[in-house]
Amino acid sequence: MEIGMYEKEVEDKEIREIAERILPDTSFGKIYRICEQYGEEEADCREYDVYKLVTPEGDRMLKKADKREVSNYEKYLKQKDFCVPEFYGRWDDGADIWIMLESIEGNDLRDMTDELAKAAAKSIVQIQNAFWNHPDRERFEVYLERISRRLACIKDEPEIGEAYGLFFERQKTCHRTLSNGDFLEFNVIDKNGQVFIIDWGFGGIMPYSLDLARFIAHATEDRATFPFYMNDEQKRLFLNTVYENLVEKLDYEQYLYDIKLAVLNEYVEFIEADEDDDRWYYNHARELAREILAEKEGR
Repeated sequence: MEIGMYEKEVEDKEIREIAERILPDTSFGKIYRICEQYGEEEADCREYDVYKLVTPEGDRMLKKADKREVSNYEKYLKQKDFCVPEFYGRWDDGADIWIMLESIEGNDLRDMTDELAKAAAKSIVQIQNAFWNHPDRERFEVYLERISRRLACIKDEPEIGEAYGLFFERQKTCHRTLSNGDFLEFNVIDKNGQVFIIDWGFGGIMPYSLDLARFIAHATEDRATFPFYMNDEQKRLFLNTVYENLVEKLDYEQYLYDIKLAVLNEYVEFIEADEDDDRWYYNHARELAREILAEKEGR
């Protein structure tokens, strides 16, 4: 049985009615539910509240969303021509919120190339430039509370705890901008050489380094953690392309240091969640923590 995402054709009257409420002048054809086969057994399948609907103007995605994702599209993403799905509207039935988006057809970035690394950098930095030093703190305060709990979990771990304390303190003053919040290769689509960023449910105004670190932290040459391929040169290419295109540049060494701190946070997230059976994240967190602490001494 093939592992991965797939589409299942369905006929769902309720879904069709919701779509017609959002886009009443659109003719909807076939409907496909987005599903995932995550294991070898037939029962190892998830059906998501996400549907692709065929229309004469192109495919549309209808998905159940939370208030944060709706807010990100309405407050930020629909303002300019960003590399994100076009937002067509919402329907709130009092219990659930549904949003209609453009369907972005293409491959995700699990198999990285130099060209895709540069394209991904240009897509994310365009958004970062647009909202650099944005004053909204609502999402940031939730994030700060979350990482304070993470710090309490890891603070007694030799080296890692000390370095994570440096990360925590830097978050209070780090430049903030609109962040996707889950900027992984699964959430980035290559459409004819242009990279689109999808799934904004975890996003908001947060430290700029978080998305950049998440994009590189879990990609390896041997796909040791996630099934993402990315070599060290491609990681440097991605980070340097972002830096080159930042309108308001900070010191380059500070930029790299901020990302190292944020990569440490990515590692610690999986240690805290007890999702590190082979201690890959722990070993890499300890190595990176030593590097961060040594760099602190040299500052």
